[in-house]
Amino acid sequence: MRSLLSLGLLTVLSLLGMGASAEAQVFGSIVQPAPVVPGVPGMPIDPTPQVVPTLPAPVLLPVRPLTLKEFASAVKPLPGKYEVLLVHPKTGCPVKVCFTLPPGCIRKVRVNSHRIEFVYKGQRDVVIRFLHGGKVWVRG
Repeated sequence: MRSLLSLGLLTVLSLLGMGASAEAQVFGSIVQPAPVVPGVPGMPIDPTPQVVPTLPAPVLLPVRPLTLKEFASAVKPLPGKYEVLLVHPKTGCPVKVCFTLPPGCIRKVRVNSHRIEFVYKGQRDVVIRFLHGGKVWVRG
């Protein structure tokens, strides 16, 4: 009778263990905790590798050089180094312009057909002039 009772108890414990994700393993009449498996609690561990979907390659849009007026209206003049691609007003070709804006209070940004000027309060202005032949002159 006693062996039937322990057999019934073992059956109930094993059924409960299967339903509760095997929280305990039963060996004879001694109940031992299940081994700790790293991962997310309550999630079954699947040994098969998962296929990660690949994303399509990003589409690179060509960088269009800005005109002087587009640049002057879009720029937020903060101190630092700048490297921009602009349309040279004399030649119509793209040209890379490098300049540095110093810290200070900028009054305004002036632009005309051949130059951009960052006007500072109480210090030297930064001037970018576009010369004939596709050259660029930067002062400041």
